Amino acid sequence: MFLRALLIGILGGLSYLPTCGAVQLHARPAPQTPPPALDNEELRWLWEHRELRLGVIARDNPPFDMLTTGQAYEGITADYVGLLASQLRLEVQLQVFASFAEAAAALRQGSIDLLGSVSPQQALEAGLHLSAPYAQDRPLLVAPQQHARERVSRGASFRLALVDGYRPREQVQALYPLAEIQLHPSPFSALAALALGDADLYLGSTLGSRYLLGRNQWNGAEEIGHAALARQAVGFAMARDNKALIGLVDRVLDGLGDQHADIHERWHARPAAVHRSPGIPLSDAERHWLAENPRIKVLVNEQAMPLSYRDGKGQLQGLSLDLLQLLGRRTGLEFQVEAGGTTAQMVEQVRMGKAQLIAGLPYSPARGERLGFSRGYLSSAYVLVMQGHADRPAELAQLNGRRLALEEGSLAQVLLAQAYPRVVQSPVSGALEAVHAVAAGRVAAAVLPLDQARLLVARWYPGRLRISSLALPAAHFAFASSPGTVHLQSILDKAMLDLAPREIDALVRRWRSPLIVAASAWQRYRPHLLLGFLGAFVALVVALLWIRYLRRLQVQLRRAKQGAEAASHAKTHFLAAMSHEIRTPLHALLGMLELAQRKASQGVLDHLAIEVAADAARGLQELIGDILDVTRIEAGELQLTPAVACLRQQVSQVIQWFDHQARDKGLRLDLTVEGEVDRPVLLDPVRFRQVLANLLSNAIKFTPQGRVQVSVCAQSRSDRLVVRLIVEDTGIGIAKAELAELGQPFRQASNQSQSPRCSTGLGLGICRSLCQMMGGDLQLNSELGRGTQAQIHLELPIPPLDPSATVVERCGDAPSDAVPLRVLVVDDYPANRLLLAQQLDYLGHQARVAEDGAQALRLWLNEHFDVVISDCRMPRLDGYGLAKAIRLHERRKGRTACRLVGLTASALADERRRCRAAGMDDCLFKPLGLQALIGALGGSVAQQGKRLGAQCADKAVFDFEHLRQLADNDQGALEAVLADLRRSNRDDLTRLADSAEDPMALAVLAHRVKGGARILRAVDLINACERLEGSCAREPLDLERLRRDAQALHAVMQDLERYLASFTQG
Repeated sequence: MFLRALLIGILGGLSYLPTCGAVQLHARPAPQTPPPALDNEELRWLWEHRELRLGVIARDNPPFDMLTTGQAYEGITADYVGLLASQLRLEVQLQVFASFAEAAAALRQGSIDLLGSVSPQQALEAGLHLSAPYAQDRPLLVAPQQHARERVSRGASFRLALVDGYRPREQVQALYPLAEIQLHPSPFSALAALALGDADLYLGSTLGSRYLLGRNQWNGAEEIGHAALARQAVGFAMARDNKALIGLVDRVLDGLGDQHADIHERWHARPAAVHRSPGIPLSDAERHWLAENPRIKVLVNEQAMPLSYRDGKGQLQGLSLDLLQLLGRRTGLEFQVEAGGTTAQMVEQVRMGKAQLIAGLPYSPARGERLGFSRGYLSSAYVLVMQGHADRPAELAQLNGRRLALEEGSLAQVLLAQAYPRVVQSPVSGALEAVHAVAAGRVAAAVLPLDQARLLVARWYPGRLRISSLALPAAHFAFASSPGTVHLQSILDKAMLDLAPREIDALVRRWRSPLIVAASAWQRYRPHLLLGFLGAFVALVVALLWIRYLRRLQVQLRRAKQGAEAASHAKTHFLAAMSHEIRTPLHALLGMLELAQRKASQGVLDHLAIEVAADAARGLQELIGDILDVTRIEAGELQLTPAVACLRQQVSQVIQWFDHQARDKGLRLDLTVEGEVDRPVLLDPVRFRQVLANLLSNAIKFTPQGRVQVSVCAQSRSDRLVVRLIVEDTGIGIAKAELAELGQPFRQASNQSQSPRCSTGLGLGICRSLCQMMGGDLQLNSELGRGTQAQIHLELPIPPLDPSATVVERCGDAPSDAVPLRVLVVDDYPANRLLLAQQLDYLGHQARVAEDGAQALRLWLNEHFDVVISDCRMPRLDGYGLAKAIRLHERRKGRTACRLVGLTASALADERRRCRAAGMDDCLFKPLGLQALIGALGGSVAQQGKRLGAQCADKAVFDFEHLRQLADNDQGALEAVLADLRRSNRDDLTRLADSAEDPMALAVLAHRVKGGARILRAVDLINACERLEGSCAREPLDLERLRRDAQALHAVMQDLERYLASFTQG
């Protein structure tokens, strides 16, 4: 007995030694009870150990285990540990573990003595002994609304939030097979998912759920009943071989009696009664410090709702300030609260000694290294704030690569950097700045504590931003001071420990009320009043806008009516002008044809009548062409086709066209050139000749006597050729007042009646538009009675020097000793078939005719034809379908490709492209003249007079002897064939240049050239053609390879051109 009394006395003295370690036990004081009766083995254990080593798991498990800022351990388990230490006179040493598995391993190894808040299932699986229970856990279901219970009862699927490790997942899944279980690291994040609509039910302990629900953070959440899971006890786990400690713990727990109810009642969420404190037990050093420092300067963030903010009167309010008032009454300290700016600014002021305390600062490891933190007084789950229209991510990994706003130095920064390193963090100074950044779209979302996010969104962006839950640990708010203020930290912790948990809960419930968003009546009802005023204002504005809109509609209606009337007048004017312009040449055409027909019946051939009719027909064709050109230019459908051409050659050709007409009128037509006019340039030769021909035609037409002078000056400038072309005449001239109006459709000078042949007024406008499309301009200067001068200014690109790029001249229009061709003519209009057949017969070719594409295809399959000329638009099988069918049959049978020529009366810009796409070699337009027909057939094959001599000894590009045998050793026939080959090769070179970017046209051209190359046995040419055909048929198309093979074919054809030039002339 003496030994027992001695040990008890010594141990009693040891219990008041100061504790050591980073984490302090904060147990609420309990009434003193006599120590339990101990046996000798238990007393020996107490003497040997002298301290109780408690393992604590770093998790949020309120109200059993709460570490908050990591400085203090409190809760139901902490209160029981305090009772154990008090009864056994032991010092408590805390050791924090990251998980239950680590703590259980340390317990088995003897590193710790005790582990709290353990269930029987956990103890069994870990091989530990469980003490007598100090609490009973009964699973409770919590739902945001009543309909959740109905969904479970009727067997619908639902989302169930569960804290990881609370109950085995398999056990919960078996009870709720339709549940989609969501695991959360803490009850804070699980209940946040429930409150924010990301989960339908929450399953947790009754004590913990009611404790959190009592703090009023989860608006609308309510208990809906207990889950059909067995109750489980909550006790202390100990090593199985530590019999002495097992007996001590069970003996103390069994002897507590009514104190069990007192501890549970302390942590039960009920309205707080007035707590009369007998006083805080301060040390002498703490009292001395308190006497010397009665006033404490406290800094708060005035935008950190609900902890601290300014109300409608500009006064600071919030949870932190109310808690400071309670602490002031407990300690006698006077707290001077001021707004301290951003978190970084407040930390810097405390570190420099300008202030002693920061209220409402969330704890993080980085801040814990620079500041000292009290125990936490508010815990809040981290949530995600995003735009209202944005989809909620199933996990944060879906935001990889996107910007998230996080408060600088917060715990969320550390958590996201570890778990989601690919999320781009955008640090901000505070929660309000983060909310503004989300609303402005500068970041995709923000990670904030739920309490702050709810109130800031409701105050600043209601309806625009939404909040979603996150499976992250909670944020814990506390008081922070400089590390040197040890006495201040100790006084605050003791004062907060003196506060009953329900007192703090009452403060938290009050400041989680949504009414604090508008603390005053004006702020509370301001949105509704403003909405009412705004509604009235909007209604007034809408009424005014509607009236203005109606007036604008009336004005637009009036203008539209005027525009329609003007368009109708313009249409009438256009039709009248067209009728006049068409009837004039048509009258001459019909009259002269009738006169020629009557004279022919009398045996007289009237050449003059036929020439006048032909001239009138050509004028009518030119008029229709001008009208179509104007239409295409206005619609933006007219496109240029640039090609390499010689400027002198183009101008000289047009001069030759009008030389006879000028001599007939007795006019002198002169051409002067200056500069680099022989240099090849890139231009559309057809449109260039059209412009020059129009200007020259007008000059000759309106010049009764004198001369017409054409001047060309060209100077190179870098990679372009600057061209100035002048057409000047000594004609009747134009009044200066009328020059500005010329160029509009059907606009003519008033003195055109002085000319015997008036124009339509379309040509000049077309010329000016074409010049502008070619990158130049057309200027007109004239003086009435003294003549007119038209100036064209162009800047034409200079291509790389390439002999093959010259423009091929058109052939003569006389039928020469041409090689007869078998031509298939296809047209559904009998007159067109007859005309084309007679034209071909005149040129010395054999023609067969067909009424439609189907009949033509049968003839083509049964007979051989060198050329097929088909109308594009016919019933049954049209020209496009016929061309495709012929090309398909040629590819399948390996037949040599015949020449396919389309014939159409359409003037649409894409008609030629459609013909090329169908596989045709060329496209002709009605009415068709002999010159165009000769060009489509490949040109006339004139006999050449050059001898064939020693040139045969040169390196042969093709089998010359084979060609001689084909000509039966006839020297004349051989020369004709060579001339025809050279002319055809030139045509193909031109087509090759024109089709540089058209794979289908290149394939058709290569196939055609290959057919001729097989006759010549030109191996290099055949190989080049086959390579180009392969590139055209390649899928996907390789443009670089296509250009390379086209250039290779061009080089081989150039070799053929030089070889043929050695045998022929021209």
